[in-house]
Amino acid sequence: MNSLRPGGGIPLFDWLDNDHVTRLYLSLGLLMIASFIVFIPAMIFDQRMLDSSPVWVKPQKFNLSLALHVLTLAVLVQLVPRRVRSGWALMIFSYLTAFAVIFEYLYITIQAGRARRSHFNFETQFEALLYAAMGIGAVLLVLVALVLAIQIWRKGDRSRKGVWLGSIVGLSLGFAITLLFASYMSSTGRFVGAPLEGGGAVVPVFGWSREYGDLRPAHFVSLHLMQTVPIAGWLADRKGWNPKLTVLSVAGVQVALAVFLFVQARAGQPIWPV
Repeated sequence: MNSLRPGGGIPLFDWLDNDHVTRLYLSLGLLMIASFIVFIPAMIFDQRMLDSSPVWVKPQKFNLSLALHVLTLAVLVQLVPRRVRSGWALMIFSYLTAFAVIFEYLYITIQAGRARRSHFNFETQFEALLYAAMGIGAVLLVLVALVLAIQIWRKGDRSRKGVWLGSIVGLSLGFAITLLFASYMSSTGRFVGAPLEGGGAVVPVFGWSREYGDLRPAHFVSLHLMQTVPIAGWLADRKGWNPKLTVLSVAGVQVALAVFLFVQARAGQPIWPV
């Protein structure tokens, strides 16, 4: 990849190019990781509950999720030449992504501090408006993955077939299925056969319901196609496996799991019954 990185690497991250888009994604990722660390005392000392979970669980989950998302973009954007990273398409969508990350981060954090929902909150006109804005932000967060997948397909480094194919499949499938499940969830709510706030036993850390159908596990599995499938391609290159078979097998299994979890939730069945 050095041939694609004429500017040299970023200090401490010299395996990443020192270009504007890469620095933007890396900065966002480090901000989310720093926020996760800073919020740990809040999780320990603030005992307030919201929807059966401590109020700071959701901001912490989003800190990790957003960090993983933008750091994935920082790594995979290295597959295209610097001139492509500096082009209008990736620059525009990178800044839209940054705006969406900061907006979602601030609003989720503020609502946690107020012990109020950020998602599925229609209690006031203002909160309903901001929830709708969060939906637009979420679309931008996954849309950039499709834009990057197209750029990798058209102009990406094909010398490592597994990473190249895995990135295209993972980013594009992750975009499509995540958008499908998230759109459904935003229109119907996250629970099936339960009140909006859920309640009762939940899966530790994740907060998924153990008493009602919960659409979030399917969303989680579909979203992380963006990481698992490129990693599968990278392993195929490293181990000498068949890149196409490896990538499509991992993608197929994960998509099947996401669909199974979605159908299970729609039937009102929890992922881990009490």
